[in-house]
Amino acid sequence: MQQYTLSGSRIHHFLFFLLLGGLALLSSCREDEDTGAAPVIERVRFTDPATADSSFTKATLGSTLAIVGKNLASAQYVLLNNYKIAVNPVFATDNHLIVPVLDSVPTVAQDPNVPNELTVVNRYGQATYKFQVLPPAPVVEQVGNQFVKAGETVTLFGKYFFFVEEVTFPGGVTVTDFTTNANGTALTVKVPEGFDPTKGDVIVTTQSGSSMPGRTSRFYAGEGIVSNFDDIFPWGWGLDKDKNVTTVTPGGVIQPLDNKFALINMSLPENYGWSNDKVINLVDWGGNQTYPTTPADKYNPEAPIANFDARMEVAVVTQSSLAGVQLQVFYQNKDNVEMTANVDLKNFIRSTDGKWYTVSVPLSSLANGNVKLAKYGDILTGNKDSQHHFRVVIVNTTPAAVPAIIAIDNVRVVNAVMQ
Repeated sequence: MQQYTLSGSRIHHFLFFLLLGGLALLSSCREDEDTGAAPVIERVRFTDPATADSSFTKATLGSTLAIVGKNLASAQYVLLNNYKIAVNPVFATDNHLIVPVLDSVPTVAQDPNVPNELTVVNRYGQATYKFQVLPPAPVVEQVGNQFVKAGETVTLFGKYFFFVEEVTFPGGVTVTDFTTNANGTALTVKVPEGFDPTKGDVIVTTQSGSSMPGRTSRFYAGEGIVSNFDDIFPWGWGLDKDKNVTTVTPGGVIQPLDNKFALINMSLPENYGWSNDKVINLVDWGGNQTYPTTPADKYNPEAPIANFDARMEVAVVTQSSLAGVQLQVFYQNKDNVEMTANVDLKNFIRSTDGKWYTVSVPLSSLANGNVKLAKYGDILTGNKDSQHHFRVVIVNTTPAAVPAIIAIDNVRVVNAVMQ
């Protein structure tokens, strides 16, 4: 007898056959009577006739199971990891019982100590069968450092990193050596040789399926730099560039990611307080374009602004909480309206020990009241003086000053939906 894992995606493909097979199964059986005995579970299978001799030991949420055994017509309910599922008598015979794996069934994602058991209960007793309900397919919500290179280590953050089988990097290189944390929200892996960030997304594959590609699962592909603080550096004003555009930090607590970076080293003033020492204003005072325009297909002026993100790498060292500390992106439109978009640093900076993380700000969030951008071309126009400001400000919204050392590098605009 073959052993299989029953996946939700397979069920969806065969749902028609499941229902058809289940009805055919029931109609061919005799009228069952209460046998007066406890249930017996022999195996669990799918109702597709092609798998009639198969046995399943695992299934994903959303699947439908056919329990094979004896004395099943009198079943009152089924327990999956102690979660009670009602029995529909239409789908119960003495030898077969069809039940859904409801999305509410607990998995290791909610409780690491789930019993991994399926139990059928009737008035005469119960039968228990070792059966594992897998969590949903993994979700990659953040590539910790998108500027990573082959040979370096990267951490992916997301959900359902359980029973991971492999990680596939852009360029088609697959890795099977990695570590995950206990609650399935982080996966750390060494970036392999052959990694090509221009060739797509990182994909995590588990027993439940594979993660979907999208704007949160990509690496820096070499495009869209506004300032790398080295050879591309349209400096406007803000912090002391001669002192704080550097490769060193006090005590070496932050190591350079890619040569020079902008350094903010201060107590961030409380209650939205201002200081030029936490401001990076990038602009060409002569009116040259600051924002990327090539390749033309990715930076099409007619493309929706929702396709684009401002991104940069940020490293933080502090003994204080980052709750309430924000990174703000500023833009001044053709009417000189000042538009801002803020994100909470704690949603991106997962540790304050000097590690580099990528912070992403959707340009569609830039606003001043009802004034917003509609397409990428809106951000290319600049202000009334044809100056193209790109400002980054660290904002402390809390009532107490926050002492911190913050490094920022590789400020860029990316088309987040087009590879």
